[in-house]
Amino acid sequence: MAVEEKKLAIKRQFLRYIHPLKSITNTSDQKECWIEQMQYLVKDFKILLNLSFKEFWSTVVFNKQATMGLCTFFQEAAPPHLMDQLPEDSDILKIYNEIDYFAYKLFKRLTTSSENEENYMSPHYMWGLLCNNNIITIPMLFDICSIYGQLYKKELEIIFKELFTCQRLYKENLKSSIQFTIKCLSQFQDKIELDIEYGNHRYQSNETSTNIEEANLCMIEDIINFLLDTSYSISNFLEIYPIASSFFYQEKLHLKIASFYHSIKPLIYKKVIAMNKLEKFQEKLHASRLLLVKCVRQCLNHISIQTTKKSENAVEEYLEVISELLAYNEFINDYNVVYNLIKDIKKCQQFNKEIDSTRFDYLLKSLELINKPYTELEHKELEEQQLELQSSSSNIENAKLQSLINNVKDLLPHLGDGFIQKCLEYYEMDSEKVINMVLENCLPAELTQYDLNLPLISEYEDNATGFDPSVKGNKKLKKLKAVLDDKSFRNEMRTFYENYNFTEITCAELESYYNDEYDDTYDEVEYVIPEPADENEKRRPDVVPRVLMEKKSVTELVEEESSDDEPQQVLNFQPFCENPEEVRERQARRYAAKQSNRSNRSKPQATASSSATPSGSNVELDRQRKNENKAFRGNHNRRNAARYKQQKGMF
Repeated sequence: MAVEEKKLAIKRQFLRYIHPLKSITNTSDQKECWIEQMQYLVKDFKILLNLSFKEFWSTVVFNKQATMGLCTFFQEAAPPHLMDQLPEDSDILKIYNEIDYFAYKLFKRLTTSSENEENYMSPHYMWGLLCNNNIITIPMLFDICSIYGQLYKKELEIIFKELFTCQRLYKENLKSSIQFTIKCLSQFQDKIELDIEYGNHRYQSNETSTNIEEANLCMIEDIINFLLDTSYSISNFLEIYPIASSFFYQEKLHLKIASFYHSIKPLIYKKVIAMNKLEKFQEKLHASRLLLVKCVRQCLNHISIQTTKKSENAVEEYLEVISELLAYNEFINDYNVVYNLIKDIKKCQQFNKEIDSTRFDYLLKSLELINKPYTELEHKELEEQQLELQSSSSNIENAKLQSLINNVKDLLPHLGDGFIQKCLEYYEMDSEKVINMVLENCLPAELTQYDLNLPLISEYEDNATGFDPSVKGNKKLKKLKAVLDDKSFRNEMRTFYENYNFTEITCAELESYYNDEYDDTYDEVEYVIPEPADENEKRRPDVVPRVLMEKKSVTELVEEESSDDEPQQVLNFQPFCENPEEVRERQARRYAAKQSNRSNRSKPQATASSSATPSGSNVELDRQRKNENKAFRGNHNRRNAARYKQQKGMF
């Protein structure tokens, strides 16, 4: 049943939504103009909501501007997690909240197929109108999830379920939208890497450092807002309509998010820390990281459900996905912290014992190796914090002690800092009591043993040296020497160790300790004693090292070695380098032999040519002409021939 008729559509110019920061800069006139425009937009929404059922659908279908304000608001609205992008002005926030309220009411009416018994249509027909006329699209659904996903979650779950059930074309559009999202993430990843790594080089030299810092701050803020909004949109969409996780998994969005997370997270944190803005953006960065990890968890949700049903194929697929994610250390570490991936793998191993355990062991070992540097870093940071606390507390104690010492020295400047410290420790850090006891000369014997000019000594120096110079006459050292010289403990231990000298053994036991028979196997074998060899034969003749010899030619050395008692021939002697004169002489002989061969070959040809010509004058003339005109003809072999001659040493 058709509910839309062109004649029922109202003819009205509908306004667009404009973000306040785009139209308002500083002047109050711009603010009043924006508020007036937005009031007209609210009026447009109210007019559409007050129309009758047929007029409403006729206007929405045939007047293309009717939903323009709604679409532009969903595109440029500030979701709850980005409300800081709106100006802190009560008038602006009031009109914005009003637009937000009526925009959702208009969206609700667009997704309602029946209002009463008279005004209704089938859900399939309604979603066909909305899909075919591009009134509600998949990108708009992502924006709606980002803006209203947490506030109207139950209502949106019903709408999304009816939408994808009644109109199958939305599923195809969702797949293409996921592919477009993956492409956008890849392009945005490249842009972030360029902007962060080479951002300062893009500005002109005449720009000041403050302008560059403001531009970098604006750039990093846009990047963080994009990450937060994208992660919120995908996470809320999968939370409202979890069945769509299979589409996201088939398009491998989880791998793209892991790759994007692994490469972008260190760059952004490095840039934010360098700009000293970590405290400002830390909350948004933390939220975007959690949501991106949550998106991957939601993509893998339908596989994890199948693994609990003990499906072997699902378990194989799940292990393969985890193996692919292990390539991205930054992501897999945070994923393991949030969702305890090690526990999931062990649980999967318990339910599926048919699969080879080496695969599970490999994944668990890999996760341990990935998490090891992060855990070590956390322990190191904790230790550093503890050391800082200890050092700060020790510094406070030292400052208090120094102030008390100064109080005493104001009245008793002749006393040393170390002596005053000992007195303060004895009297429980009471400076007034120390002053009274010193003035009355009533110090106890424990303090009088110290020198009055004792300097201040730290505990570290005292423990490291083991020697207290404060005591008069080095009494501590004398006591230590007495302890070392005391050997009375020997008398106590002597009786204990003397028992080891006595053992009770019977005669039979003593004889059984060694009861060996004589072995006469080799008595008949004659043993020939070798004759003593001459010592001169054992040793080689004394030779003077060549380094210590006088400089001689190699031939002289060879002659000297050959002039021994037993004539020896030097075989295969090869000098370190050949004599250059011999090399040149050998090359000259070779060249002369070649030239003679060539002349012998050319003699019969010359005689033949001389016999053919009456005289040799024409031959000389031809050669001269050939030499003069050889550049006018192609002779491509000339270069190769010249290179060959040069290699052979002809010139």
